[in-house]
Amino acid sequence: MTLTVRGIARCALWVGLYVLVVLFPVPWLALGRGVAGDFGEQLGAMLGSLALSILAIESALTARYEVLAPPFGTDVLYAFHRGMAAVAVVFALLHPLLMLGPSRTLASLVRWSGAGQAAGVLGLLVLLLLVATGAFRRRLRIPYVPWRFTHGILTVLAVGLGLWHATTSARLQHDAVTRAGLWVWTLGWLALVLRVRVVKPLALLRRPYRVTGVRPEHGGAITLVLDPDNHNGLRFRAGQFAWVTLSGSPLLGRERPFSFSGSSQRAPQLQLTVKAVGQFTKGVQGLRPGARAYVDGPFGALSIDTFPDADRYFFVAGGIGVAPCVSMLRTLADRGDRRPHTLVYGSVDWESATFREDLAELSSRIDLRVVHVLERPPLGWLGETGVIGQELLERHLPRSGRRVCFVCGPAAVMDLAERALAALEVPLEDIHAERFEL
Repeated sequence: MTLTVRGIARCALWVGLYVLVVLFPVPWLALGRGVAGDFGEQLGAMLGSLALSILAIESALTARYEVLAPPFGTDVLYAFHRGMAAVAVVFALLHPLLMLGPSRTLASLVRWSGAGQAAGVLGLLVLLLLVATGAFRRRLRIPYVPWRFTHGILTVLAVGLGLWHATTSARLQHDAVTRAGLWVWTLGWLALVLRVRVVKPLALLRRPYRVTGVRPEHGGAITLVLDPDNHNGLRFRAGQFAWVTLSGSPLLGRERPFSFSGSSQRAPQLQLTVKAVGQFTKGVQGLRPGARAYVDGPFGALSIDTFPDADRYFFVAGGIGVAPCVSMLRTLADRGDRRPHTLVYGSVDWESATFREDLAELSSRIDLRVVHVLERPPLGWLGETGVIGQELLERHLPRSGRRVCFVCGPAAVMDLAERALAALEVPLEDIHAERFEL
């Protein structure tokens, strides 16, 4: 996002709204005199309430409200999501320590009296399991779709048990203010859960798409062409992505994020290019024309339309990360863009260069220079080899004009490219990337 006054103001408003919602329990606990005990007990009760509030708002962060879409990339949003989850864990662990003291806390974890205390202990254990499975999913080799479903269930359990614990706590004096705050808080959270898990999936069921084309690409990728089924479809900005359900109902939570690879000028028809690397994406290869799909989007801040005044665009892509770059280039071609552009595209070998014919065709329609970088070049290869690093980018980065750079691909490629572009004195506000390590 460009660091303009408007952009900074949007960020400040978004963060301010988040802080206000998270701090919602503080005034009604204070004004209602709902916490009995000394300072340590009052602080412990407040931290417990804040942990519960953060966990509930975590669901809102990933609920994909269009009106509340942040002015920054989805990768920043999910990094914030992970960071605040860690804060919630710290607050939740401090809560019993301050309320009971270290010696009594350990005893309460193994022996509890009453359903309310049991709910608090179980909620804390569920929270620790929730965070652990999220942080170590890859090491534990948990497939994405089962993990995501389980993640949602554990979140609901953690918050639900926390609410039960709070509303039945003997230390809360249930005066009118405290009761009102708890009711508003609980009903708001239930409305959020229903919206995410029921209302929005039901809305998607009424706006299905049909697979009208399945096209194999180089490197084991598949391009799906989707057309809206008896509705107007959606419009997107080149470079954005959508959450797509390709098998079953959206109520089952089997959606995955995929970048658009087609031109935004040709919407409502959508193109998605998927590489068969996991169980879900491998199943895409079995899709046939006529299959039903559901599309929730568009999302993401990565787009040429955010920076229309650039003198040229400089794309750096690795592997299937080239898909959003191709979407932006196809859109530029359909618009008849006359500016010069460069794409540096890293692949394992020549057969893995997913869109190589499409890129050659695009070079004949717009002023586009494509630089292929191969890790394992074929015999007689005269182009660039190895990985995309600073020396390579320095050879191809334009020297003049405002160069807005887009970086897409695996995390290792993006890390190298972002550091290299910064070292080459490209202003940070002109380096843009969006990561899908969610």
